Amino acid sequence: MKLEVTHTILTMEPDLEKSSGHVLRFLDRTTLVHYDAVRVVAAESCSGADPRFWSCLEQGLADNRQVLNKLIGELRAAGTKEFSNLLAMPQGFQSKIFHTMAHLLDGFFGIDSQFYNLPEDSHWLGESLRKQIEASPEEFWLVTVVATLESLEHQAIAGLRSFEK
Repeated sequence: MKLEVTHTILTMEPDLEKSSGHVLRFLDRTTLVHYDAVRVVAAESCSGADPRFWSCLEQGLADNRQVLNKLIGELRAAGTKEFSNLLAMPQGFQSKIFHTMAHLLDGFFGIDSQFYNLPEDSHWLGESLRKQIEASPEEFWLVTVVATLESLEHQAIAGLRSFEK
């Protein structure tokens, strides 16, 4: 089974070439997921000075919130409705969902990361960095990549998920 995922990644670099290199090095070295192939989609990438920048960034943040909401729904459907339910959570599908949620909240990049902020190692955008981007937009880029997993067998968490949109 082949899976393609799209990530939008914020960099602090002066141009698309350096930003793309930074993103590709990061994806090559990240520990949770190893893609078989990654391609930069230049037409969907943009600098902080591009009129599309803020709407793309906000969409990425909204997409991360949507992923978290979906995971919360999956946990609730499986019976985990309160923090006290965590004490009885079985190891397996439910704990993997919780684990994925924790990564989205703590800034650990994974297959469910829709938007990722490299300068802050985060799935979100801090107020200080927002102000820095507003002050010097030409120093920031959103790089869109499409990554491919040829086989989910080697991706423990990915193999447990349906990845329905």
